[in-house]
Amino acid sequence: MKWFTSITIQKIKERFSKSGIDPGAENLEKGRNLFLSNRISDALTHLNKAIHLGFETDAYELRGNCLQKLDCHDNAIEDFDKAIENDPLKFSVYYSRALSKKAVRDFTGHIEDIHNAIYYYKKSSTVENQTLKTFETQLLSAQLNIDHEMQNSAQPEKVPSGEIKSLIRDSLLLIKKVRLKAARS
Repeated sequence: MKWFTSITIQKIKERFSKSGIDPGAENLEKGRNLFLSNRISDALTHLNKAIHLGFETDAYELRGNCLQKLDCHDNAIEDFDKAIENDPLKFSVYYSRALSKKAVRDFTGHIEDIHNAIYYYKKSSTVENQTLKTFETQLLSAQLNIDHEMQNSAQPEKVPSGEIKSLIRDSLLLIKKVRLKAARS
């Protein structure tokens, strides 16, 4: 049955390539426009088609953002994982995945993804102070949440503490380094 699907997709691609229209790219663009106009369900339909047609570049990240808006964070995390597989240097995907991990109360994953977002962000060509401020705010908020959880948890051993606090400190230090490097430029 898989061969039938492959042949069907190939024939559809051939038909559209003769007319100069790539159906995957077209669905991705429609999905992006619908997402930007906050028509999330319609956007998901087109993004699913784009992925089904093999056009995965940027589609997983965008579909993950749609799922995130619908509070389907576990599914969003899966899509962000696939987006990272496609482009492991894109800091925005790590940041988006961090937000979903925060929503599912994965403290360690949340901080690790913010740390990765900062790391790859510092390698980007333009460094904006607002983006660094957003990262910093997320880290400080996470630290407060962890402290609150430790004080109020019936099972404090399930709340990450030392290791995650160390990673928060390292991430905040990395932000300072990025700011210094940007100031020198």
